[in-house]
Amino acid sequence: MENALKEILKENTEKKIEAVQAIWNSIDEDTMPATEEEVRIARERYEEYLKNPSQIIAWEDAKQKLMKKYGF
Repeated sequence: MENALKEILKENTEKKIEAVQAIWNSIDEDTMPATEEEVRIARERYEEYLKNPSQIIAWEDAKQKLMKKYGF
């Protein structure tokens, strides 16, 4: 592994970025544990939902508003 890393570090910036992207894409998101901060945020948002479930909008509606707002 150390030799492979040394070889990658000798490459130009474009090749290094390709290597990083390949490594990042190989990580299975389902195996990555949530951080304490992410869990805290999720709990806060869930509590907000329980207090005001009528304030929630569907993902498609939210997505459409964001796309319109930012010109996508």
